[in-house]
Amino acid sequence: MARARTRASLPVATLAMSIAVVFGAATPRDAHALRVNYTLDFNAEHNDNLLLTPTDPLSTTILRPGLGVEVLHDTSVLQMHLSGRAEYRHYDQRGLQDGADGTFSGRVNWVAIPERLSFSVVDQLTLQPVDTLAADAPGNRQQVNVLSAGPTLQFEWGDDWRGSAELRWIRSEAEITDAFNSRRTDLALRATRRLSPGSRFSFNLQQQRVDFDSEAVARDYDRTQLFMRWTRTLNRVDLAVDLGYSRLDYRRSLPGFADGRADPMFRASAAWRPNDAHRFDLSYSSLFSDVASDALAGGEVIEAPPAGVQTGDTVVNASPFLERRLEGEYTWTSTRWTFSASPFLDRLRYQDTDQFDQDGYGLGLEASWRARRNLRIGFAGALDHNRYVNLDRDDETRRYSLNARYQWVRHWSGVFTLARYERRSSAPGQRADQNVVSLALTYQNR
Repeated sequence: MARARTRASLPVATLAMSIAVVFGAATPRDAHALRVNYTLDFNAEHNDNLLLTPTDPLSTTILRPGLGVEVLHDTSVLQMHLSGRAEYRHYDQRGLQDGADGTFSGRVNWVAIPERLSFSVVDQLTLQPVDTLAADAPGNRQQVNVLSAGPTLQFEWGDDWRGSAELRWIRSEAEITDAFNSRRTDLALRATRRLSPGSRFSFNLQQQRVDFDSEAVARDYDRTQLFMRWTRTLNRVDLAVDLGYSRLDYRRSLPGFADGRADPMFRASAAWRPNDAHRFDLSYSSLFSDVASDALAGGEVIEAPPAGVQTGDTVVNASPFLERRLEGEYTWTSTRWTFSASPFLDRLRYQDTDQFDQDGYGLGLEASWRARRNLRIGFAGALDHNRYVNLDRDDETRRYSLNARYQWVRHWSGVFTLARYERRSSAPGQRADQNVVSLALTYQNR
């Protein structure tokens, strides 16, 4: 049974954003470079199966006020992108505990000496399941935070080569899953050569030392990665290839488990833009990773306050894993239409436990149509299928949503949404359906 949630991570993210805003605002010479975007919204939704149970569904109405904030600052001395959202949920049913959830993504880089020394801070706060095998219900969520900070030293080797040394101190914490909590030290050495105006080649050596808070449930280890990277940027094509080697060494033996392993490392990505309306992306990777490293790697930076707090699907544990993933994306944009499709294939093999070893595939679809100048209608759908190879279990989730957004004045808009969630599983008692109807009123400062 999960213990009560501590909610310690939300104030940390809020404090980090507040300090960054004050620091950015305290540089009057560059005040023009600081931008703050925010949204205030109030959402009323009706959920016909809040706990996602196969029988006796609990129907309830939820009042959900929220605040989304984005802070951007870009000068030669300070580069900053902070994005966060907090929501408070009030249930009309007795026995359900009201509470707040939030997400935060922050990246700050301070250039102390131009082209020589800089300091970076990265923080990622997400909402993840406590038990990935169970449905996404209110009692199956926890905040997960990963914080990284440290200096980067740059230097030159002649006219063609540039080098850098990066040192990072990393702290990872989960609200409920204590086995995930750890302290890390990450050292990276890089040497980069410019082959042509659009082509670069580099050597990379990364060494990470991981110390878990609880040695009784997790083994400390060292991970080494040595790889070469080649990138090529053309007018309408981007290419990147990483090729190398990774090694994992545990500092404590465990009966029945290996003391380490070594594997080849490979990543490749390609993007093609045949014209301004179409874009194709394709990538493949085969490498060792873990939850904290994946969180810090982050994703594409989207310049807008987050629209909602979504629960992820990450298995929050202490075990490194070997992931092989193939994914693609196609996007089309026109004056009135937008469309995107993103299929993927995924294979995960964990080092310390085989319970969550899985083979998966999925597809995401999004489309929107601007029916009128101030009315946009959108559709989103997603399918995720996972086969847990050692549990002889198949799980599949399907999500559909239809929404209409009406902008009646510059800062005010309303959104009406119909959403459906379907969960199918070969495990007994894990089948569930859920329908949600919601109406939101939103104020945007820009």
